[in-house]
Amino acid sequence: MRRDNIILVGFMGAGKSVCGRLLARRLGRCFVETDDVIVAGEGRSIPEIFRDAGEPRFRQLEADTLESLKLKSGEVIATGGGLPCREGRMERLRELGTVVWLDGDVRELYERASRIGNRPMLEGRSLADIEELYRARQRYYRRAHITVDTTGIGADQVVARILTALREAHAVRA
Repeated sequence: MRRDNIILVGFMGAGKSVCGRLLARRLGRCFVETDDVIVAGEGRSIPEIFRDAGEPRFRQLEADTLESLKLKSGEVIATGGGLPCREGRMERLRELGTVVWLDGDVRELYERASRIGNRPMLEGRSLADIEELYRARQRYYRRAHITVDTTGIGADQVVARILTALREAHAVRA
């Protein structure tokens, strides 16, 4: 059974958290952020998890969180940038509801993510490394039902585009 969640995916800096909160508020829905679920469950920050247990442990925690999302219905869910980027995960996300890829210019995404800081996936990586990571993840993100380009626009405009795309797709009552 397909649920009526709206799941936001995309690279770090795409605005999944900010836009997800705004979208949930506009639709009168609950907002869930997979990274917050992991932090609450582990009792430590994502940089601490990366430092103490490594990326493989973090990816396992993401897989566990993805399983727990099966219980969600009618919510707006923002995933961590890497969560969908393992075999089978986008298919599982698609079963949970309508998947929306917040895409954008990789340099702009990198700038936004760098400003926010505390990003383990940015540490010690050049822009060229980040561009390569982005390209590797695109093949997963492309499996989303809907793509919204965030380049050069603010959160309000992104949310307006998401709502329009959802209405056009008749995926949810938005």
